[in-house]
Amino acid sequence: ALLCEATDDLAKLMDGFYNNIEDGLFELVYANDDANQQEHVVGLMRELRVRREQLVGTFIKRVQRGAEDWIAQAATPEYLEEQLYAEKIASRCSGHFRFLLQSITERMAHAASRDADRDSLPVSPEQISYHFVMSCRNLEFDRDSVDIVQNLFHRFVLDRLGTIYGAINQKLLAAGCLTARELEGATASIA
Repeated sequence: ALLCEATDDLAKLMDGFYNNIEDGLFELVYANDDANQQEHVVGLMRELRVRREQLVGTFIKRVQRGAEDWIAQAATPEYLEEQLYAEKIASRCSGHFRFLLQSITERMAHAASRDADRDSLPVSPEQISYHFVMSCRNLEFDRDSVDIVQNLFHRFVLDRLGTIYGAINQKLLAAGCLTARELEGATASIA
């Protein structure tokens, strides 16, 4: 249920991404003196406008499938180049939310009664970035286009994940899912 709720919140962030993308791309056009690059960005703007439903729909489906695979502990095929690129995109966000993500990881591992690693969480910045990159790849955007929009994706989606992470962490805590430190404290207070 938490992952479904987080996916709905991600869809809202993607709406915000799209509401701001044209302004962000116009900033790039005006800041760049290279006519070819300006033309590329304007063409990308048109393409993104036309393919909005496809990109957002593909992204949300990938995030949902990733959550389902995580719950079922199913292996998902990985594309190494895209995975490394997604990790690069997510690195700043991952560092910023490091402690909160660690708490969520431990709480989800406690809830699922299994080991979990932070990068594999279906709502980790790495996984969200990977699904975005793969969604762009599925729509056959070239690498330059993905490079251009990934900065805007970072600004309007990844940088705004704190509210989603905070809500997940609080709901897991309220459900009795504890971190390793909390488990140690509970065990020590009982003894």
